[in-house]
Amino acid sequence: MGSRGPRLLRRTTNHVLDALLQAAQGAWQGHPKELTALRDIIVALEASAQFDDFYRRSYRELLDVVEQEKMEQRRTNAFGRLMVHHLGELFEDGTLDRAFLPNIFSFFHLVLGDDAGFYGEQCLRLVADLKAELGEDFTWDAYYDAPSAKLILWHTLTRIAGSFKRWDLRKDWFMKLMQYTPTTVSLGSNAFVTREVDHDEPHVFGNHQFCAFFQALFSPLTEMKMADEAAFKKEFGTDPHHLIGPFLVHLATCEI
Repeated sequence: MGSRGPRLLRRTTNHVLDALLQAAQGAWQGHPKELTALRDIIVALEASAQFDDFYRRSYRELLDVVEQEKMEQRRTNAFGRLMVHHLGELFEDGTLDRAFLPNIFSFFHLVLGDDAGFYGEQCLRLVADLKAELGEDFTWDAYYDAPSAKLILWHTLTRIAGSFKRWDLRKDWFMKLMQYTPTTVSLGSNAFVTREVDHDEPHVFGNHQFCAFFQALFSPLTEMKMADEAAFKKEFGTDPHHLIGPFLVHLATCEI
């Protein structure tokens, strides 16, 4: 990190201190001793090296805030964020590589058809409403926990489960979708590798990744709180295990 940013913060702070001194001169006329003491304090503060670390740390924090705001502006796929939220740990521990995200999003669109665009618009409106309501207190967790967001998530998951009525065939189709890239190398009938120019190591998507992906994706239905289960029953007329039982059985026996 360069020194221009911290120096700018020091100059900005010094301007505030100078303004304080000017205000005191106007308010404390007839109190020369107090003004002299205040002036000495301000001069010492403006030149103090004890604040160097403070200005450097503050500048780093400002840079982080600016970068986060830029990232938030680029994150317009609110529906995609909702769907992959529970996959976070798999990306963090390396079970799944983020290089597969485009194909994962394609999978959602292929299953939902035109509803993918409809859900996407609903999610964007929900995020905008929450940001308007919560202001600086907005968090993505508030979005994920919103009842309307959960309904979109549940409807999408039940649609996905319904598309897996023929488990083996659909699993094979999904595996091929995940390995769809111009630079893919097949490792066999049940494992694929994605090669990219900016990675030294290939990204494997095999049975381990398949099971981990779907078990994490469907965890909102397999690990439901009582309040969520009640809301699910109200929306669908039954619980997840009765609605998509065969799929959940296959999922439970999927070996990671």
